[in-house]
Amino acid sequence: MVLEEDFPMIEVSIPSLEREVDESGKSRKLFRVEVLFHGRKHYVLRRNSEFQTLHRKLRKITQTPDFPSKRNPHLRTKPAEQRRQELEDYIQVKHSGVCLVI
Repeated sequence: MVLEEDFPMIEVSIPSLEREVDESGKSRKLFRVEVLFHGRKHYVLRRNSEFQTLHRKLRKITQTPDFPSKRNPHLRTKPAEQRRQELEDYIQVKHSGVCLVI
């Protein structure tokens, strides 16, 4: 018999966005992905394109929810906070027993 406590709890969130400027002066947005695992918090910075790549790979092996769009039908792009929240909701969904961790 497999008990729920046999599987460690993993919490994933995207609490904020950060801006990075490269050598050419071009600015890009990075999502701060925080993972709480065994009582320790870790974080990575990821671009929207990295989430899209993960989504395409997962779609090949399991059923996935729709990936959140970068665009709002009434605006050219979505506000950054709205995109952050939608990506956080997306990574917290369990995909046929697969938890998304980037």
